[in-house]
Amino acid sequence: MKLEIKSLRVRLNGKDVLKDITLSLDSGLTVIIGENSSGKTTLLKTMAGLVKPSAGEVLVDGKSIHQLHARERARLIGYCWQNPYHGFFEENVKREIEFILKNTGVNGRKDYVEILGVEKLFNKNPFKLSGGEARRVSIASVVVADQPIVLMDEPFNDMDLDGYRSLRKLVEIFKKEKKIIVIALNNAMMMEALSPDLIVLLRGGNVVKVGKPGEIGEKEFEENNIVTRRALIESPESNY
Repeated sequence: MKLEIKSLRVRLNGKDVLKDITLSLDSGLTVIIGENSSGKTTLLKTMAGLVKPSAGEVLVDGKSIHQLHARERARLIGYCWQNPYHGFFEENVKREIEFILKNTGVNGRKDYVEILGVEKLFNKNPFKLSGGEARRVSIASVVVADQPIVLMDEPFNDMDLDGYRSLRKLVEIFKKEKKIIVIALNNAMMMEALSPDLIVLLRGGNVVKVGKPGEIGEKEFEENNIVTRRALIESPESNY
């Protein structure tokens, strides 16, 4: 399977948010990294079919995702919101997990839910969960449908160590299963920990550089306002 972004432009509220972006993504983990307001969220939403481009297109195996029925897109692409509460609809977590299965007509992957450890939250109201709990539930309620393409927007925000380890384990499983995984981050240290197959450096709605790990140096990240290990250590405010 191949995910292609061709000459993509998005204009929102009179502002060019994405500017002529072209990417070709195969199975494996791609990290889109950029500072806040660089266009990462808009790019992921457009890839998921939630934002209509002003120009260009998003293709999965040559077919435009914006021409697919919403049900077909939900079977194909899983989008995990940056704000986990935005994806909640139901009164308890169990029904939240079941929601996408009913709407896509798939059996689902209970093992994904177990890895994220959300069964103990099944009877709770998702809107009343802590940030880390909500993050786990939000991700589980999407990926349970076993889509071949998974898009995650800052998925480690609010995660405790256990949640971080669980999600990393899940990402590794996705890689072994040959899914296309795209994760948006603003931190180079987190990116390094994930061992991505491809890195896309984004700034001001433009792709600055695309490369494999080691092909984009710390200096380039720092020049684009990305937090790196070196910058953190050398900061006068650092305790290290």
